[in-house]
Amino acid sequence: MPGVRGAVRLLLTLLVAAGTAGYLHADSRVTLADRSAARAGGEAGSVASMALTGEEGTVGANARAPAGGASGGSDVGAAAGQAAIASAASPADPASPTATATVAPAPIVTVTVWVVHDGQVNQVTTTAATVGQMLQGSGIRLSSLDKVSPGPTAALTGGTTIRVYRVTQTVTSTVVTINDKKVTKPSTSVEMGLTATAQSGVNGTTEKDYTKTYQDGRLVSTALSATKVITAERDAVTLIGSGQPNFVSHGGSQSGAASWYSTAGLSSASPTLPFGTVVKVTDVANGHSINVVIRDRGPSAGGGRVIDLSPTAFSRLAPLGSGVITVKLQW
Repeated sequence: MPGVRGAVRLLLTLLVAAGTAGYLHADSRVTLADRSAARAGGEAGSVASMALTGEEGTVGANARAPAGGASGGSDVGAAAGQAAIASAASPADPASPTATATVAPAPIVTVTVWVVHDGQVNQVTTTAATVGQMLQGSGIRLSSLDKVSPGPTAALTGGTTIRVYRVTQTVTSTVVTINDKKVTKPSTSVEMGLTATAQSGVNGTTEKDYTKTYQDGRLVSTALSATKVITAERDAVTLIGSGQPNFVSHGGSQSGAASWYSTAGLSSASPTLPFGTVVKVTDVANGHSINVVIRDRGPSAGGGRVIDLSPTAFSRLAPLGSGVITVKLQW
């Protein structure tokens, strides 16, 4: 009977081992989430085996480890899953590229400056970086004309004196009279020795605007900023005669003495020739000639004088100081 009992015990042991191997093979297919349940089932199987085999009941438990090693990838995958879970639960590596770097903020610099403005001097302590930022932070407003030294964009440094110049402007208007110009022009259409007005002159008026610039209440510049013509100026044009009356010979001639008297243009005096007659007068001594118009009677004195000429006509023949010259008349 001892031999039969040992054979039965061996058979039971083999059956339990085969069941345990099957369990391990199935257990390797479950997910990590189901392993706890599978283990619970395995432990229950081990307890049952132990109940069947008595003190040899540890065979199922001892067989699990070799079976796991033999199954290869099954337990390796489970181990990898457990490692992944452990890795997910562990804190991030500070050396990882995805780690967020902490940048220290730039230190705040405080400076003290002096500000001269509006007749007062103020000491200002500020964290502003530029002159403009400091003025804005101090409530000092600037107009478009105001000036600042150093400029608003200048970097602010401790101990600097900033000066604000208040600039204002005013505009004054003045009406200016422009006198007309006196212009003379020679003209053959006007008789020699006479003048004629071609155009009357008109004085012009112009309004001029002057911009005055004040800096802190002190006048620093005055500039002409606009000009408006109210009345246009017009030149006075006078024509200076250079023409002679047109001479047409009618066959008349006479020789004698000529003198001059006070009259205008190319006027002349004859004892007998009709008024308006154009006479050609030639100086016998030098051949110079001039055309004149008979407008007066004379000369009244004797001495062989046949004509008296205007100063303009006589001076074309000889100097006025000559007094009397010998001439030939043609009409």
